[in-house]
Amino acid sequence: MDMGGGRLIRVLIVALTLIVIWKIWEFSALGPAAPPLELVEGAREGSGGNKVPQPQAQPVQQVQADDNRLLKDELEVPVSRLLRVEVFYEALCPDSRSFVMKQLLPAYTALSDIMDVHIVPYGKATTKKDSTGEYVFHCQHGPVECEANRIHACVSNAVQDKAKVLNIVSCMIDRNSNPPKIGQFCVEKFGVAWSDVERCVKSKKGDEILRHMGELTHSLKPQVSFIPTITIDGSQDDQRLILRSFQKVLCSRYKGPKPENCP
Repeated sequence: MDMGGGRLIRVLIVALTLIVIWKIWEFSALGPAAPPLELVEGAREGSGGNKVPQPQAQPVQQVQADDNRLLKDELEVPVSRLLRVEVFYEALCPDSRSFVMKQLLPAYTALSDIMDVHIVPYGKATTKKDSTGEYVFHCQHGPVECEANRIHACVSNAVQDKAKVLNIVSCMIDRNSNPPKIGQFCVEKFGVAWSDVERCVKSKKGDEILRHMGELTHSLKPQVSFIPTITIDGSQDDQRLILRSFQKVLCSRYKGPKPENCP
């Protein structure tokens, strides 16, 4: 072989060597190829070809809803409805006086958390209109009782604190011979401005409130035959027992957890 042929062979060898080196470098730069999809799916299958169950992610909104429901269930404590007590009485009636002082006020002091009390000072009175259109009231124990009933009614309207209302009424009914005088004394004794009550007593508002007390009394079914009459959730049952043991009756009628002061 001549010198020209040998040089050509050496050039070809060098070129082939460079091509091989370049291919090796290109392959190593690409990294390992991803496994076929069939192999990936197969890896998720257990022995025997059974697929291994994958945990499903619960939607965020559903998780929050479940948490809120559990929190609501924990916070919701059943609250029993208060007993609605209505006392239909007269300011100068001896039996009314006895009930208010010996039964109503002590029971409310002990069980105010289970009762909602409403006083209705009217009794066996009547309401009419005179020729001028003004209301005229006639009470079983005379004009003084009408005056006292009016003050009691205005106290119940002007004072929102039930404990104060019952204390004022109990204070007044103990000695109602001079309603305005004893009314002012009892109202101020329990921290209420007499002017707030007096304004009602001396205005047509007092007439309207006392007339309304009469409507409430006459709407009772059965009608009032004895004063005082006490209703618990609208029922007139157990009147004799209520007059003697009001607190005991309240405890027996209440459907919620019994308070500590229930016998």
